[in-house]
Amino acid sequence: MDSPDPMDAQWERIAQWPIPVLGLAPQPTIEMFDPSSIGNGSDSAGLRNAQVGLSYIVIRNPADRADPANLADLDEEVTRVLDEVPPWPLPKWLIDLTERQRYPMLWEAVRTSWYRDPAERPSIAEALVAHTTEVLNTSFRPERGLDGRVGSLPPAPDITTAAVQHDAVLRIDGIDRPAVLIDTDPHVFAVGTELDSSALVTVVLTRDELPFVRVELTTHAST
Repeated sequence: MDSPDPMDAQWERIAQWPIPVLGLAPQPTIEMFDPSSIGNGSDSAGLRNAQVGLSYIVIRNPADRADPANLADLDEEVTRVLDEVPPWPLPKWLIDLTERQRYPMLWEAVRTSWYRDPAERPSIAEALVAHTTEVLNTSFRPERGLDGRVGSLPPAPDITTAAVQHDAVLRIDGIDRPAVLIDTDPHVFAVGTELDSSALVTVVLTRDELPFVRVELTTHAST
């Protein structure tokens, strides 16, 4: 019952970043699923680069959380594991984490990246392609031909910088910023922008859940 939430330590680390972390603007249809990953590199001069992705669950009908339409399409084994109640008390953070797994996931939806040396920072187009590819290869493995194929369809083609459009806009903290966009993949929608010469942010969202999400970012409150 008294076990601490391991995400608290994650947020403490993130708070030490040279720049703030961005996330989806608060809205009734989404809830954060905590930082999905933190990557960083250091050398004798200190932190060299850092990256964190924020994941979210989607609540399609926030007026009625018990609405079956809110739930993800889970297989029987996963549902069985989520329904199991151990004979000992659990901390609230773990109970909440388990319950969130019943809902559709926007895995690694928003990724903020920082590089101490601007020369090491990829272009925004390269970063958006890399983020999009990682989400596709994680969340759409059969469709990508990685775990067999869906029906008789061939695997989806790889995303390249040729798919990146350069005339998009992304709103951050109430200000519209020039952005790049990938809107050609059948499974995901992606957009990103440079924050400055050392940092950038990319967003990759599942198309099925896109109608329930306002694509707008804000600075995360804990930073």
